[in-house]
Amino acid sequence: MNRISKNNSFFILFLIIFITFIFAGANIQANEISLEEALTWGIENNSSIKEIKDSIETIERSLNLIDTEYGFKTQISANPIIAGGFEEPADDSSNGVDGEDTSSESSSSIPKISLKTTKLFPNGIILQSEISIKEEDLFDLEKLSAGPTSTFSATKSLYPVLPIKSEQEKYLTSNNLLKARENLPWQQEYKKIEFLESYFILLRLQEKLSLAEINFQYAQDDLNKVIKKIEIGEAGERQNIEAKIALKKAEINFLQAQNTFLQQKNGWYLNLNLPEETEVLLMEDSPFLEEIIKWADYLEFNFKEEEFTELAVENYYKIKNNLLDQDSAQKEAEWNLAKNKPQVDLFGAYSSQDNSWGIGIELSYDIFDGGKQKIEDEGYQAKLENLKDDYLQIVSEL
Repeated sequence: MNRISKNNSFFILFLIIFITFIFAGANIQANEISLEEALTWGIENNSSIKEIKDSIETIERSLNLIDTEYGFKTQISANPIIAGGFEEPADDSSNGVDGEDTSSESSSSIPKISLKTTKLFPNGIILQSEISIKEEDLFDLEKLSAGPTSTFSATKSLYPVLPIKSEQEKYLTSNNLLKARENLPWQQEYKKIEFLESYFILLRLQEKLSLAEINFQYAQDDLNKVIKKIEIGEAGERQNIEAKIALKKAEINFLQAQNTFLQQKNGWYLNLNLPEETEVLLMEDSPFLEEIIKWADYLEFNFKEEEFTELAVENYYKIKNNLLDQDSAQKEAEWNLAKNKPQVDLFGAYSSQDNSWGIGIELSYDIFDGGKQKIEDEGYQAKLENLKDDYLQIVSEL
């Protein structure tokens, strides 16, 4: 009787756990969604997809930031105004910090207030105007009535014909944006296939779990029958042990099937990035699923191998992205080669102080750079060759 009591206790305990599991599942099902809704959510909220979207937004912000280089920039400055005689000491460390405008500041150490406006154009023209008044003129009515001193200057690089730095950055960044946008729909379709594969696996595991549960119930029923037979003397200890062993095996198989199913299900939900307390209805006869299967059954490819390869080369995102990388690497190599040629800059200026103007040409050339250009050129060429090898590898894999 003690053994029978223990078996009944075990059965009751299991029944409580099982019923709790069923009711918990029923509670979660209050937020059930269909397979179609799950796929739609997943391809928009999957962590990998969101990373690509975030990358696209980051690149777009970078492009917008580059465009700000072409806006008007206005700066107001006031040199230190100190009572008594004073000359601002020259700062040798400032040489080369702002190559666009150092002459006006270094021409005089007399304290002054100035308003400077600069405008950069995509073709490389730089316009700059400055309105300034010296400290000593603030206390001279005659000079004060004459108005502040204004200057206007313009510069343009004539040779080599090379995009300015911001245009180079814009070109390379635009290629990166095209790559990210090309990658997004491919990854979304890939994830959709991955989600469907996981769904089919879950259906198969759900069926295995159901069979394992039925076998466990059968084993429990068999043990109960053996116990009743022992009570009336129609079975012995051997049959009791065999029934218990069969029940234990069925229990282990059931728990393993349950654990495998839950692991697969939780992994799928995590991949979909579903909100908490959301359950996807698992149905083999889902209309949406039947439509996909029917579409796949009727799908035909009437292409020859050469035609299929050509079509894949034209559309595969990895090939498109590789070609964009090759284009960027080629441009970088060309720009690096051109920037080390002789530099010819045209400039002009006008000053209202003495109503004077002038134009000029500036020539410069780095005769020797310590071998820097050669090393940079070799790096760009190596990068380009590697990209070409990658292209051939991708095509061969197709």
